[in-house]
Amino acid sequence: MRSTRWQPMLALAVVMLLAVACSNSKAKVTGTSTTTGGGSGPPSTASGKKVAVDAPGVTDTEIRVGGVASVENPLGGSYGDAFVGAKAYFDMVNDAGGIYGRKIVLAAQRDDKLANNKVQIQGLLTQDNVFAVLPVASLLFTGAQTLVDQGVPTFGWTINPEWQGSPEDPRSNLFGQAGSYLCFDCDAPLLPWLAKEVGAHKIGVLAYAVPQSADCADGVKASFDKFGAAADAELAFLDKSLAFGGADYSVQVSKMKDAGVDFVATCMDTNAVVTVAKEMKKQRLDAVHSLPNAYDQSFLEEFGDLFEGSYVRTDFVQFEAEEKPKGLQTYLDAMEKAGKDPSENSLVAWLNADLFVAGLRDAGPDFSRQKVIDAINEMTDYRADGILHGVDWTKGHTQRDSETETCQFVSEIRDSKFDPVFTKPGKPFLCTAIEGDELISRYDP
Repeated sequence: MRSTRWQPMLALAVVMLLAVACSNSKAKVTGTSTTTGGGSGPPSTASGKKVAVDAPGVTDTEIRVGGVASVENPLGGSYGDAFVGAKAYFDMVNDAGGIYGRKIVLAAQRDDKLANNKVQIQGLLTQDNVFAVLPVASLLFTGAQTLVDQGVPTFGWTINPEWQGSPEDPRSNLFGQAGSYLCFDCDAPLLPWLAKEVGAHKIGVLAYAVPQSADCADGVKASFDKFGAAADAELAFLDKSLAFGGADYSVQVSKMKDAGVDFVATCMDTNAVVTVAKEMKKQRLDAVHSLPNAYDQSFLEEFGDLFEGSYVRTDFVQFEAEEKPKGLQTYLDAMEKAGKDPSENSLVAWLNADLFVAGLRDAGPDFSRQKVIDAINEMTDYRADGILHGVDWTKGHTQRDSETETCQFVSEIRDSKFDPVFTKPGKPFLCTAIEGDELISRYDP
């Protein structure tokens, strides 16, 4: 179960803004993508003979790709960083000689300005003549169907429901950074395990009265309904009737205090979480936060004092890891070379670019759009050289990797910094599951 179930709260906030304005089985390891991809440098990328390829965006010297991001957005998010990450990866590949005698060119960097995603994606295909679309870091992914209909390999940040497929509509050409499946209301053992670890017994949940946010709250409730007894924790307060943009959560905080809440999980945007934290401090409600969208050092520099001792979870190894996997170190080196600060959005796009190149490599020198798609969908353990826990792309569009186990990287906020916890040397990911009546944990590379 991946943390992408929490990230769409950002997109959700924008949807509501518009509404208001309008009224561990690793069976197969393919190619080098699962073992040396994701920033390790492309040792085999430059190899392979050049053959004629008749495909959109492909010439004798170039493979053209283009992306779209919500660069201008009402949340102040740094989604344009996606272009930085993708370009840095392609620069690394091109410096090593490219692939099949061609350079990969980021030919278009389009800003959908939130509301124009479909138009900008159509422009990528008809005006910019791209072979693949990446990165996509858009708060509204209205152009998804166009990409599905035309069978374009597409790679981006999985925060929108359009990324997810189904048995009837697998959307097998849409590739998120750590799988494409989203499940807002699924149960998962990690949050109850974390509550148990910190000694919390009473859980409070706040959410907006719209489907994605309310479903997220239902997922937290389902998790504690299923695993709460093993964690000696119970849901003590749940409110999923909140309106977006609210500035007063005094009633909710007062009720959580009366209920003895000592662990708070929110399904709201960061601005609302800050407002809640300020009210908690005012009413002297001492509780640990589980923060869904807070892996951002600039956020901690401004608000870290409000969240001391709270926890942040990601699908990737965070930059502060003491023992960095090879892929992460290469990414960090590339950001330093580019003179850019590392960020979640640039790392996501770096992963997008790596998966694309891995697909090209496995497709062979006579590659096509469909061959790249098919090659990726045969990968069963894509780790991006240690940045990810592992993605099984044979099912990554339509179902969870595991129905019983959750694996993520966890950090605790200490002195306005992310401090990795629950890790072991060479095994950065915390995996939790239920065994009998007990919540158990293990560490995994």
